[in-house]
Amino acid sequence: MDLRHLQTFKVIAEIGSFVQAAERLQYAQSTLTLQIQQLEAELGVELFDRQRRKIQLTAAGHTLLIHTQHVLNQVEQMQQDLSDLAAGESGTLRVGMIEPIARLYLMQVMCTFRERYPRIRLTIEILSTNRTHEQLIANQIDLGISTPPPANVGLIFEPILTETPVLLLPKNHSLLQQDEILLSDLCAECLLLTDPPCAYRTAIEQAFMARGLPLAIGIEIGSLEIIKQAVQQGMGVAIMPKFATYHIPDDTVIRHIKDWKLHMPLGLITREVPLPQSKAIQAFSSLLKQAAADA
Repeated sequence: MDLRHLQTFKVIAEIGSFVQAAERLQYAQSTLTLQIQQLEAELGVELFDRQRRKIQLTAAGHTLLIHTQHVLNQVEQMQQDLSDLAAGESGTLRVGMIEPIARLYLMQVMCTFRERYPRIRLTIEILSTNRTHEQLIANQIDLGISTPPPANVGLIFEPILTETPVLLLPKNHSLLQQDEILLSDLCAECLLLTDPPCAYRTAIEQAFMARGLPLAIGIEIGSLEIIKQAVQQGMGVAIMPKFATYHIPDDTVIRHIKDWKLHMPLGLITREVPLPQSKAIQAFSSLLKQAAADA
């Protein structure tokens, strides 16, 4: 069934005149007549009582008008929804990010995003670095914020900041008496580390391995915030990204590791092939980049 025929039928039914309907639609009257004849032939009913001076709907015409109004309204809503989706003003945006980024910037970015795009359903997941990459590849999230993904997996990385690791110690730890702290000084310490998928955990292990140093893993904890609390309680020491220590617990101290300089980029990760939500992704990304620049 041709939607144009339904639109023509609706205008004629509302005006009650083929001549005036043709003027409104800017069609020749013969075109309107042909469209209605084709519609009646397709449905097998007469839609207008043409015996009177002012044409009127038949019973079948009244029924069709009700359905036509519903169908055309649905089509109009569909077109608007698709237009909004293409413009990044509706739909769903799924974002996955590592915990330190979420803690520093998420509330600010999320509040502004919701004010500007209230029709977009926003889903936020706090993930490890590896899980962020995996969920992007599996199309389970639309945007990731973490360290760079592996090469040749169909993902694009845009750095927005670079961080270095620092050492978090309990306030009364013996290492605080030293002017300089080296990686070798940590071999005998109870080191609190994140789970193995974490990029920082991998970087720490590689640093110890490159120097031929033993790594004494004391406790594995999946949250940097809990690790900080564990250091506060004197359960061990922790190497963590500097931006994760902006709010450190009382009775803890930050020190640098003299012989280890790591610069780890953090940024936005998207798929190489853009999706319909790409404009929403761009909007969220822009807000996050601005928040990081202003920090």
